[in-house]
Amino acid sequence: MICRNCKMPTTDTAQTCDICGKTIQGNSFKWKSLAVVLSALAVASIFFFGGYGEALSNNAPDVYNEAGLSNDDDHRVAYQNVIQAPPLLPPPAEGAADLDMPSLDVWRVLDEVSGFINEYYDRYSQTTLFLSKNGYLFDFPAWSYIFIEELADLSDIDEEYLKDGIMFFYMRPADLARFRNINVSERENLVIFTGIEVREGFAITGRGEQGGTISREDLQAILMEHSWDHGDIRKVYAQSDQHGTVMRMLADYTGNRAGFDIRYLYRDDRFICVVASPVGEPLNINMFVMEYLSGAVFMRMSHLETFNDHRRALNNVLPNFNQNLLPSYDLRQESRYLVDDFEDIIYDMLLAEIIDEEDLPVRFASGTSEYVYFEFASGAMFVGVLEGERWMMYPVDNYAMARAVLYSLSRRPPLFIIRQN
Repeated sequence: MICRNCKMPTTDTAQTCDICGKTIQGNSFKWKSLAVVLSALAVASIFFFGGYGEALSNNAPDVYNEAGLSNDDDHRVAYQNVIQAPPLLPPPAEGAADLDMPSLDVWRVLDEVSGFINEYYDRYSQTTLFLSKNGYLFDFPAWSYIFIEELADLSDIDEEYLKDGIMFFYMRPADLARFRNINVSERENLVIFTGIEVREGFAITGRGEQGGTISREDLQAILMEHSWDHGDIRKVYAQSDQHGTVMRMLADYTGNRAGFDIRYLYRDDRFICVVASPVGEPLNINMFVMEYLSGAVFMRMSHLETFNDHRRALNNVLPNFNQNLLPSYDLRQESRYLVDDFEDIIYDMLLAEIIDEEDLPVRFASGTSEYVYFEFASGAMFVGVLEGERWMMYPVDNYAMARAVLYSLSRRPPLFIIRQN
């Protein structure tokens, strides 16, 4: 990411900027090595002497859903977008465009600034995540659009350009090719287009793209196509028609008719994100994105967990997908810690009388080297955390409570181990 104070790059895990010393919110979560020694006495004390209540009050956040959004106690209120969508026409920079600027000056300014913004992107794209949001270049970790002011402190750009109202769009040339007076290729990958308002609309150009002048109406249309605003984000419940439709799509697409354990299933009015594993295969967790149109579901991207940067890959294919709909975890990285041998833990839970034979068999089990989640045939459910060499087990009643317990135990818990359905 880029330090918002001094504009210098920092690592994703940095607590403070190495250059200016400004505090940066980082991720202090570290994985521990696997241990399967469970202290029966410790577990019994957690279960019988109030440890569960203490865990829930241990700074458990009000935010329980993976997209970083809030909801009410019964988890049925629609999730709201974190940031209000900007107007579809370009948001103003500090300056205002000179509509009477001579044409030669317009293209000279655009060519020079286009070079600066692409240099900026090339320099920082390895340390921050730039996405297309509503058609504009967007710094996702900082949750802010990129304006020309961002370049002023990082390059030799002429400060006179700050007065010109220059904007940075992030679009696929193929999406612009249908508009007249725009000379662009049919490339499907995202390209930064530098734009400035002129009397005829907006003059734009991009790296490797000649560009041209686009009318305000056409620009409005393309920005609407790139909009992330598809209504509220909400959980898809197992009893809903949409849940059944998603399950059938998964079965048809994968050929698996034995069913799926849903780890995450949320939607807005346009797209669906689902994290699931085939029943009986807890290590095989996959992420899918589907599109919901006129009552039908279409698979748009599958196995996102295999991409090195799943957000960037998805944004390049579906720039209008609201990235708030994705779970916050990086399944490719964090699923490396998944394990599937829980026999010793279950055995010690029996010895400690946390469960008894009537609770068995285990209906669902998933976990990492540090956290576990169990569902038993009796309906008993537990979240466990490894503390040193001891497993502390917390009884839970439902999915929402299991998430709350995990959030009380870690800033970035492995929410993908919990079964939603």
